[in-house]
Amino acid sequence: MPLVGGTLTYIVPFVIVLGIVIFIHEYGHYIAGRWCGIHAEAFSMGFGPILISWTDQRGTRWQISALPLGGFVKFLGDANAASAGVEREKFDAMPEELRAKTFEAATLWRRALTVFAGPAANFLL
Repeated sequence: MPLVGGTLTYIVPFVIVLGIVIFIHEYGHYIAGRWCGIHAEAFSMGFGPILISWTDQRGTRWQISALPLGGFVKFLGDANAASAGVEREKFDAMPEELRAKTFEAATLWRRALTVFAGPAANFLL
């Protein structure tokens, strides 16, 4: 089976559509977090080695990584890209004005809105 007109005919559109769905989902988390006063340190499309990245005027690092099978938004104070808790020593050492912009310090309804916004954005898509 030839690659052009064969396998690539299915893989390329799949990766493009998957990328759009992932971007919309992660952007939902990102924009809701911004509205709620939670600072996003990184917005990544893909996993693995970073192919290209830039930092916007708000201090968020936007990046495109090698494996286009997912994405993440890393909020200020998160221990890792999965937002799996905080590193307590680093969190406690943060100045109060920075700590107030973390996911951990946000009120319950702001955290819930930020988490819910990803799937909601996909639903609207």
